[in-house]
Amino acid sequence: MKFEEFKHRLSKLKNKSLPGIESHIQLAPTNRIELIKKIKTNNKTQDASVSLCFFSDSKNDVRMPLILRNEYDGVHSNQISFPGGKKENNDADLTETAIRETNEEIGIKKDNMIFQLKLTDIYIPPSNFLVRPYIFTLKNEPLIKQDNIEVIKVLVPTLSTLIGLKIHYGFTDKQKIKNPYFIIENHIVWGATAMILNEFISIIKS
Repeated sequence: MKFEEFKHRLSKLKNKSLPGIESHIQLAPTNRIELIKKIKTNNKTQDASVSLCFFSDSKNDVRMPLILRNEYDGVHSNQISFPGGKKENNDADLTETAIRETNEEIGIKKDNMIFQLKLTDIYIPPSNFLVRPYIFTLKNEPLIKQDNIEVIKVLVPTLSTLIGLKIHYGFTDKQKIKNPYFIIENHIVWGATAMILNEFISIIKS
């Protein structure tokens, strides 16, 4: 699928209902399914957002960056994720949070990002984040500049790779039970990132 066709598909999805939790549960960690269904936030829940940034490369293939987070003292250490993070006081809204974090983590500039649509909110119990995923298209192919403190590596899979992903089951991270996951460029993608990605795949295929 080329970039113009992709943008056209996105424009047709703006007013359509999303599969939401139904698509999330297919990739949800086994021990978290009931919590995800209930989405029980609390007064300590933190607002956060992530970006799915799509652009056309030199061959007119559609690509989207993912990051491998650095190791740190936190539940999402050393995991594949979308660029993003928690809302700060200076952020006007959660779209701005996604834009700011994307710029900080991989160097994509605000003036290159065009908001297209929002996917379904997802609650992450281990970190107590309520995450809003936003889809952007980019005006130009970005010059990726990763923040080496937060990011080990940037993956830039094609849209065709994402659409063709298969669900695997096995032990992920330090989990003691088998969970569903995707494999992208030999990296396991699981948890909230896989759940958000699964909703995106569902709508773009529909």
